[in-house]
This record gives sequence, C-alpha cells and structure tokens, in this order.
Amino acid sequence: MKTMLKIYGRRDSSNCAKAFWALDELGVGYELIACGGRFGGTDAIDYRAFNPHGKVPTVVDDGAVVWESNAVLRYLGNRYGKGTIWPPDAAGRASADQWMDWGATAFVPAMGKIRTALKAEDAAAAEAALKALTAHAALLNRHFQANDYLAGPSLTLADIALAPAVHRWFLVPLARPDLPSLAAYRERLAGRDGYRRHVAEALS
Repeated sequence: MKTMLKIYGRRDSSNCAKAFWALDELGVGYELIACGGRFGGTDAIDYRAFNPHGKVPTVVDDGAVVWESNAVLRYLGNRYGKGTIWPPDAAGRASADQWMDWGATAFVPAMGKIRTALKAEDAAAAEAALKALTAHAALLNRHFQANDYLAGPSLTLADIALAPAVHRWFLVPLARPDLPSLAAYRERLAGRDGYRRHVAEALS
C-alpha cells in the first residue's frame, strides 16, 4: 500500500513554496513535516541520512527520496503531472528546463545578493546587486511581451520555480524600473490559488 507523500520543510521557505504549489496544482496530498529554520531538524543524523546537504525541502514518496527544489519539481512533474504542468514532449520539457536552470543560476542568485545586502544595510552593495537583478528582470519583461508564461501559453513547472523570485522583485524597497509585462505576468500568477497561498501570502 502506497504511503502518503511526505515533505520536510516550512511554509516561509521560497524553495519549499515551489513544492507546495506544485503539489496543489497536481492535486497530490501530502504530510508536511515541519523542518528547517526555526523548526530545526536539518542537522539531525536521520535527516542527513537522506539529505546530506541539510536543506529543505526533501520529499519522501513511496520509497523515493528527492531533495533540491527544482529536482523535486521535476520528480513531481514526471510522476504526477505529465501533460499538465510538465509538458509531455521532450521539446516542451526542454523549454521549461532551460528557464528553470536560468532562474537557478541567474535570477534567483541575484535576488539573494540584494536581499543579503539590504539585510546588512549595505547601501553600496544593494545598489550594485540591484543593477544585476534589474537586467534579469528586464529580460523577463521582454519575454512576457510576447509570451503569457515562461515555456509556452500555459503554466508549467518553470513558472512555479521562478515565482518566489518574481514575487520578491516587486518587494525590493529600492527604485526599480517600470516593467509592465512582468507585472502583468505576476497578475496572471496571482490568479492561481497555489501562488496566492504558498508564495504571495507566505513569503516576504
């Protein structure tokens, strides 16, 4: 008998938010085991046994153990979502994959740098980080001038993966350029219950 999928994580983690939203979109029930941040537990021997990096989220599903948030998304898409939020064809998946990888290596790290600088109240570092982040946001704005979503006409895992950083772009408390197509994209995301619940209402 298949046991309920378990996810170790916390509601205020951007990486966990992606998994929660994907599970909602797929209609997959899960048991949340509070872990990481104020909950601790990521340094425990039993946790490190299945996630050596001590990060969240980690998904345990019928014997499979998956960590790293984008790997979690791909696992969920392959197991539960082909033809829905995970394209059924190789070209469609590659389109989603490239945006997921770009987000993980460009937009998200740039967002992390500016958040770190703002927390440290380092104005010079924040302005420098904003310059790089703005270039990435402007690229997204150009993309959404001709596309409703990252990998085509409908929502995919690529959008779920990038959503927390897009949400946080609009929270940066510094002067930012007006990017109307990116703003319109965020409004499209806000039409999804999962985005509102797990991103907009959970992440600061």
